Amino acid sequence: MPFGSTITITINSIAKVLNRINGADPYSSEYLLRSPTEEYRFKIRHSHSDRKGLDALQRGVDRHNTEFTHTIFATATTKEVVRKAYAVYEVYGSDDISAMALDVKGYLDYISASGKTDDFLAWLS
Repeated sequence: MPFGSTITITINSIAKVLNRINGADPYSSEYLLRSPTEEYRFKIRHSHSDRKGLDALQRGVDRHNTEFTHTIFATATTKEVVRKAYAVYEVYGSDDISAMALDVKGYLDYISASGKTDDFLAWLS
């Protein structure tokens, strides 16, 4: 099922509703919420690579990418601020997508667990 005409991303308990601004390509979408002081942008992209030379079984790679950008516009006294987060998932085209989904969910659960994001941004490893 495709994503809807809007998506909601909650930041600091405030729901940000982004509207689809580009969805003509069946393998990508872009959403935007813009105000006079800032914008939120979310992109979804899917692609396939024939990197068969890297794989002994000659399989291509499916690539799934999400990108979230928050831009606070510059003013007369402050510089522009851009914050970006993205995730890329690669899987061989012949692999089990349900198994990959379990891996992705486990990864996202871990990285978003209480305190992990703060630890990551504090350069802990």
